[in-house]
Amino acid sequence: MTEGARRTLRLGHVVVGAMLVLIGALWIVEATGDIDVAWTVILPSALIIVGAALVYGSRTGRHGGLITLGVLLTVAVLLASAIDVLVDIPIRGGVGESMQRPTGTAESEYHWALGKMTVDLTDATLPGGPIELTVAMGELVVIIPAGVAVEIEADAGIGELEILDHNESGVDPDLTIEEPGATLHLITRVGLGRVEVRRG
Repeated sequence: MTEGARRTLRLGHVVVGAMLVLIGALWIVEATGDIDVAWTVILPSALIIVGAALVYGSRTGRHGGLITLGVLLTVAVLLASAIDVLVDIPIRGGVGESMQRPTGTAESEYHWALGKMTVDLTDATLPGGPIELTVAMGELVVIIPAGVAVEIEADAGIGELEILDHNESGVDPDLTIEEPGATLHLITRVGLGRVEVRRG
């Protein structure tokens, strides 16, 4: 084995060892305290370690599998927030297309698993508290009465948000809209897909 190969091998061992130390230290912090350590903390920390190793190893011109590992960690970091949103959404309701048109008091929760759910609130009596609406994978469309001031919290794991006149898209998009004197509070979430809120 050449000296350069031995150096690359040693660098790889150092990176793996540092990542194991990091994971172990964070596990101890979580186990001995009231701190909940999320993957959205661990993954960027591991990526920093790999990046530092690549900078150090750039003098040799050989990086072994560190570049591949860095690319995989980068993708994982981008998807971590999306996965976090997805696993937090209840997989409830059906599959396909659902149309909800309450004429009495609207429910406090509307959930759909896979497909498209439309909730038309134009003829509903609005509840005093927030209305939570989720679709795990697919499309969520909410139609609100014209002239009603709203407070809307919208987010997605991966997808698009079209909330009244505001738009966001990509990985982990979120929007918060609060109109003066809001009497309707919506919490809209989709794991993978699209959320649209429009006036009727």
